[in-house]
Amino acid sequence: MSAIETLDYASCFDAMRRAGLPFTPSEAHAIAIGLLSGAVTDRDTQWQNAVYAELDPNDALAQECRTQLDELYAAAGEQMRDEAFGLQLFVPDEGFAGVHASGALRDWAQGFLYGFGLAGETAAKRLSAEGREALQDFYEIAQLEVDAGDLAEDEQQALTEIEEYLRVAAMLVYEDMHAPTGQEGEHELH
Repeated sequence: MSAIETLDYASCFDAMRRAGLPFTPSEAHAIAIGLLSGAVTDRDTQWQNAVYAELDPNDALAQECRTQLDELYAAAGEQMRDEAFGLQLFVPDEGFAGVHASGALRDWAQGFLYGFGLAGETAAKRLSAEGREALQDFYEIAQLEVDAGDLAEDEQQALTEIEEYLRVAAMLVYEDMHAPTGQEGEHELH
């Protein structure tokens, strides 16, 4: 069982709400993956500043939230170090009342872009053509309108495909950014 599978989305969501954070666990996970993918220097400080810098360190609810988010950050790091690229998006199970499935994927795309963007403008220049295309796709997914209604079977299938695409695209960007200099290759997104 991977570290991300041991985390409970609902508990993390509740802790974030009680602490007053305005984003979702999906977005927080994606910020971590973006930071790791973008090869951001001083990732731990960047993580703290991006996710919970505004939390009162003396507040018990804020500390509970920080603990949850730090576990999420550690799990993201473990996922990206996994030789088998076992990245799983941290999104709620179907039927979770706090976040709609399409909203979670939109949030994940937004979070990834934010985290990756912390590496600075020069980071994207290291990407292959497919990596740059993936970032553009992340941007488009981040703009999705969220319909809070029940999903038809074909809509659910489309969301499953988007989730898989985000997973593969994030791994591609990570590979591009961590390839030895001059070894950025051409990849194919599926």
